[in-house]
Amino acid sequence: MAEDWKIQRDRKACERPGCPLPGSKSWFAVLQWPECVRKDLCDACFQDHERRCVDAPPIFWRALRKASGSKEPVLDLNSLRALFDRFGTIDDDRARALRYFCALLLLRKRVLKMVPPRTAEQERADLVVVDPKLKEMEPVALFAPAIDLADLGAIKDELLAAIGTSPQAADGS
Repeated sequence: MAEDWKIQRDRKACERPGCPLPGSKSWFAVLQWPECVRKDLCDACFQDHERRCVDAPPIFWRALRKASGSKEPVLDLNSLRALFDRFGTIDDDRARALRYFCALLLLRKRVLKMVPPRTAEQERADLVVVDPKLKEMEPVALFAPAIDLADLGAIKDELLAAIGTSPQAADGS
């Protein structure tokens, strides 16, 4: 089961001469779908990648390094919010599950908020959320993915790795 959730990381360095990615304060993390491989790109490389995505827009978020000189990335909430929306356009169980986990992170950071269900589908959902900044937004019904409790820790670590946060940083270590 845990292998179904594994997000691989492309460890190859950028092949573009002079690519500033290794020392960048921010970069784009791109999730290649359906392979579920994360690739980190500098701004220029991301623009090239985006131009080549003619079938569907890329699934991405912006990763940032802490200003204190730490090499540990921090979560960019705007990018995570865009990632939440992008997963909503993919008709796939794994994408729906990752959208659910993005929603949990966004709820915790108060970017999304839970609302009471208004429809029969929303009544069946595990979460019904809206973006409080978007008054016209229709509530989104989200269903928790079926997860074996033994796999929960590994899933959390994979999601944190995918968005550029270490499990130790998330636990406050």
